[in-house]
Amino acid sequence: MFKTLYSRFAIYTITVMILSAIISFLITNVYYHFELKAQNDAKVMQTLQHAKSYKDAKQQNDFEEYMRLLGGLNFQVIVFDESYHESHYGHAFRKNNLSKSAIDQVLAGKDYHGIRSRPFNLFITGFFDNETRNTVGTQFITDNGSYAVFMRPDIGHAFGEFRIFLVVLITLLIMISIALVIWSTYTLVKPVQQLKLATSRMMDSDFETPITVTRRDEIGALQQHFDTMRIKLKQLDNMRQHFVQNVSHEMKTPLTHIHHLLTQLQQERIPSRQSDYIQRIYDETHRLSQLTRQLLLLSELDNDTHLKFEDTVRLDYLIQDILKNEAYMLDQKEHVVVYELKPMTYIGNERLLTQAIENIIRNAIKYTEKYGMIDIQLYDENNDIIISIEDDGPGMTPETMQHIFDRFYKQSSYSDSNGLGLAISRSIIERHHGTIRVASTLDEGTTFTIVLPKT
Repeated sequence: MFKTLYSRFAIYTITVMILSAIISFLITNVYYHFELKAQNDAKVMQTLQHAKSYKDAKQQNDFEEYMRLLGGLNFQVIVFDESYHESHYGHAFRKNNLSKSAIDQVLAGKDYHGIRSRPFNLFITGFFDNETRNTVGTQFITDNGSYAVFMRPDIGHAFGEFRIFLVVLITLLIMISIALVIWSTYTLVKPVQQLKLATSRMMDSDFETPITVTRRDEIGALQQHFDTMRIKLKQLDNMRQHFVQNVSHEMKTPLTHIHHLLTQLQQERIPSRQSDYIQRIYDETHRLSQLTRQLLLLSELDNDTHLKFEDTVRLDYLIQDILKNEAYMLDQKEHVVVYELKPMTYIGNERLLTQAIENIIRNAIKYTEKYGMIDIQLYDENNDIIISIEDDGPGMTPETMQHIFDRFYKQSSYSDSNGLGLAISRSIIERHHGTIRVASTLDEGTTFTIVLPKT
C-alpha cells in the first residue's frame, strides 16, 4: 500500500483529516461538558419557568392543551401526575430513563437539572442525547393537582431540513477535500516520478535526455540541480570514454612498434642493425614505462585523500636540482639558462612539486631550438610565491593554449609526447591551492607562470 510516494502522501493526508475531525469532536465535546452544558441547562430551565409563569399569569385552565402547545414549539415534554401517570408532548424521547426519585423531587417542588448533571461521556455529546433524564424539570400546580413537567429542546425537529443540508455539505466537503488532496499529491509527486525516470536513464548511461524544470519551488530547484548533474555526468562520461580511448591508443602504439621491431629483429642477421632494433625497442619500452608512471600519478592525484602536504621545501634548491638533472639535455642543445632564484621556503609535497616544475622545464628544453635561451625566475609578490619559466621557442597559437592543460592533448599527432605532462603539472599545483598560467606568442616563445600561496 505504501510502495509509492503518491499513495503514502494521499493516505497520510486523509488520515490527518480524519484524525483532525475526531480530535476536534472530542475537544468540542469536552468544551460543551465543562463550559456550555450548565449554560444550556440554565437556558432551558429559564424557558420552562417562563412557560410556567405565563400559564399562571394567563390562568390557563386547560393544562393538557397548554402542554401540547409547548410541545409544538420545538420542545420535547414529558409530564407526570401525582400517580406517576406520564404524558408525552412533542416528539417522543428516544429513551425513557428518568428515575422515580427525580419525579418525586419535582413533585415536591424542587427543580430538576438533568442537563447539567448528566455524566460526562467522551464520545457522546450531551447536547444531542435524546433521553428523558437529559432534561430540566419543574412543578406545575393546577386545579387538578400537582404535575412534574420535564422538558428539553427538540434538537432533531429544530434542525429539521438543516440536518439534510448539513449532511450534504459535510459529504461534499469530504469528497472535494479528498479529490483536491489526490490532485495536489499528484502534482507534487509527478516531478519526483520524472526525476526517478531520469535517474534510471542515467543509471543506464543515458545522459542525453534533458530534465525539464516544471516548477519554481524547491522541487523545481531539485530538477535544476539534477539537470546540472546530468550535464556534468555527461561531460565526465565523455571524458572517461575519451580517456580510455587515448590510453588504449597510447599503449597500443608502442606495443605495436615493439611487436614489429621484434619481428624484424628475429629476421635480422647484421649485428649493427640488431643493435639498432634493440635500442628502438628499449626506447619504446621506456616510453611505455613513462606513460604507465604518469597514469599512476594521475590516478594518485585524482584520489588525493592519502596525499600529505607537510614537507618543508626550499624551492630555489628544488629548481637547481632539476637543472642539474637536465644538464645533459641542456648541453646537447647548447641552451643558455638564465635564472634568478630568491631563497624561498614552501610547505607542500616535495615529490609532487618536483614533478610539476620538472615537466614544465623539460617542455621548455624540448621545444626550444638549439642555442636557445631559457629564463627561470623565483620571487615573491604580495602573499604569493611566483615561479616563471620562459623560453624563446616556437610559441603556441591561441587555440593550442586553450587545450594545453588537457589530458592527452598534443600539438602534433607526430609528437613523441603522450600529452600528460602539463595536465599533471596543473593538477599538482591546484592540489597546493595554486594556479598555473601560460602566455605565448607564435614564433617568439612561451612563458609558464606558477603562483603558490604563501603558507
